[in-house]
Amino acid sequence: MVTALEAAFSVFPGSPLFRQRLLTLNPVTSLKLQFSPPSLSQSSIHFSPLLTCNGSGLSSFPPRFSVQDMALEADADAGETSEENVKRKLYVANLPWSLSVVDIKKLFGECGTVKDVEIIKQKDGRSKGFAFVTMASGQEAQDVVDKFDSHEVSGRIIRVDFARRFKRPSPNPPPPVPLAHKLYVSNLAWKARSNHLRELFSENFNPISSRVVFENASSRSAGYGFVSFATREEAEAALSALDGKELMGRPLRLKFSERNAIESSNEKEGEDGSSQVQPES
Repeated sequence: MVTALEAAFSVFPGSPLFRQRLLTLNPVTSLKLQFSPPSLSQSSIHFSPLLTCNGSGLSSFPPRFSVQDMALEADADAGETSEENVKRKLYVANLPWSLSVVDIKKLFGECGTVKDVEIIKQKDGRSKGFAFVTMASGQEAQDVVDKFDSHEVSGRIIRVDFARRFKRPSPNPPPPVPLAHKLYVSNLAWKARSNHLRELFSENFNPISSRVVFENASSRSAGYGFVSFATREEAEAALSALDGKELMGRPLRLKFSERNAIESSNEKEGEDGSSQVQPES
């Protein structure tokens, strides 16, 4: 006991009253001293509990300050702010080259307040076809995604999604794929070729491509093909006017194709612009 008191005097020097208080402790009272080595890390500084003397003996207060706790709170606040920004910022791809900041603000303004529009441009100042748009709230951003993702703007189907923590796409993204509205043309005469289809459809319309499909093994015409248009309206007009019209003595059967523009560009072409693909049901 005496040894413990001497150690206490050396660590906690105080007034004579404090020493007297320790010396008059009840003999059955046990004094437990615990020493912790100081931490040299600035990122985890803690103040030791305060040792006080009251009427009932020795007691301690819990630590009043922690740099580490404050750092954790600051990190949490920063994380919430970053997460909120992600919920408001959108990545918009496949934009028409001519679309301006004003045009985008007017378009997305139908869903709320547009805070910022950043069109990514090439070195010569021309648009790369994609942009970042920040809305005033997460709900407004969600409304934009729901309304405008896969929406047609000036002949292109734009893609709208939440920006993934402001991660930019690769410096040289692939050029936007032009939208093509294709008609599936069946019941073709065996001698019909792509140029025959183009001539027929070009009499009153402006097709951007025409293809006749050939069988892989025999290289003979499969009896069907595809004709593409820049707009759905023109494709609908051609379907209405030419469905059932005869070409080389056979009435054509027209319907909208289920294949998209990318699949069309990947088809294997044969002679006269013909293709080798599977028929549509």
